[in-house]
Amino acid sequence: MNRILLVLLGLVALFFGVRAIVHALASDETKIRWLLEDMTEGFNDTRMNPILTGLAQEFVDESSGADKELVRAGLAQLFLQSKDPKTKKFPYIVRVLENETKIDVTQGEPATARLECVVEFVTPHGPGEFELIWKVRIDGELARKDSWKFQRTRVHTLEGKRLR
Repeated sequence: MNRILLVLLGLVALFFGVRAIVHALASDETKIRWLLEDMTEGFNDTRMNPILTGLAQEFVDESSGADKELVRAGLAQLFLQSKDPKTKKFPYIVRVLENETKIDVTQGEPATARLECVVEFVTPHGPGEFELIWKVRIDGELARKDSWKFQRTRVHTLEGKRLR
């Protein structure tokens, strides 16, 4: 029994060790893509923390004037008040279009990056069926201190209307 427990603990330690090495060796562009994935999953799971973790304390969206606190308040309102009338679940899914995502990293102290991506907010209507609600292009500026965080964004509506 003790031997099995030691093997399991060793496997867990190996997993976390390999994961730490992969994260340490990943390129800055990959780390920014992971940040986008975490923020996307947070929105889709109606969890604010993964979204807010990706925003610097001094974050501002230049197109709306929203700072990090206002983003938090807006997300709270959206997550709590938006419900599908039939399922009573959160009705939106966000998708970052990978083929329309461009990241340019500049090394320095701190390292900075410019990001341009297209994001769709959709409502699912069955397996593989989605209704487009809002499609935007996000121009973002990020900086890496301990980790990559958005400093500034500008949101440009391409189709549809902003979520309310």
